[in-house]
Amino acid sequence: MTDLEKAKQVMGYLIGYRIGSQMLPQMLPGISAEDVVAEMLAQGVADAMADKGVNEDIVSGDVEKHQQVFFAALQERSRAKGEANRELGRKYMEENGKREGVVTTESGLQYEVITPGGSEKYDAAVHGEAPTAEVMYKGTLVDGTVFDQSKAPVKFNIRQVIPGFTEALKLMPVGSKWRVTIPSDLAYGTQGPGSIGPNSTLIFEMELISLTK
Repeated sequence: MTDLEKAKQVMGYLIGYRIGSQMLPQMLPGISAEDVVAEMLAQGVADAMADKGVNEDIVSGDVEKHQQVFFAALQERSRAKGEANRELGRKYMEENGKREGVVTTESGLQYEVITPGGSEKYDAAVHGEAPTAEVMYKGTLVDGTVFDQSKAPVKFNIRQVIPGFTEALKLMPVGSKWRVTIPSDLAYGTQGPGSIGPNSTLIFEMELISLTK
């Protein structure tokens, strides 16, 4: 095998990997490997790149019916998963709320103070309506799965994150570290992306480093 042939193999795999990990989940939320015949996916990509047009021998019959059956299966699986996640989260928060040191806010958000921090807290008159927060965080599901984690302090407008995260940042003193449990309706709701899934309750260990206007 020549260097060029090997390079084509490697790049073909990497392109396919990107399609599977990024493009397909964005196009079809909730899709998984079991939903796609890999050989057909590869053939479709190859035919499109070669500008051959749709292969009528493969795409035959009532295409609209095939699409309806396929999307109905994805929707039903998402619905069932969402119901299971909601119940799992409800039970978790019910038990978590009984633990000493856990505070439940009016919205249903729960937090536990790990490090108290200083006296500075969010004040609209001082920080404005949409301040920038500098935060370190680790996000997990109730089963312990880590879905996101900052490697270094991250800065963002506090209005550009999920409602539960915004609420926590407005309550936290600068310098504090909290363990925050966010019910699904204050997180991503039914639109939980990727490994988060629909109706997922989220747990964040978050440290508010600074808050600036």
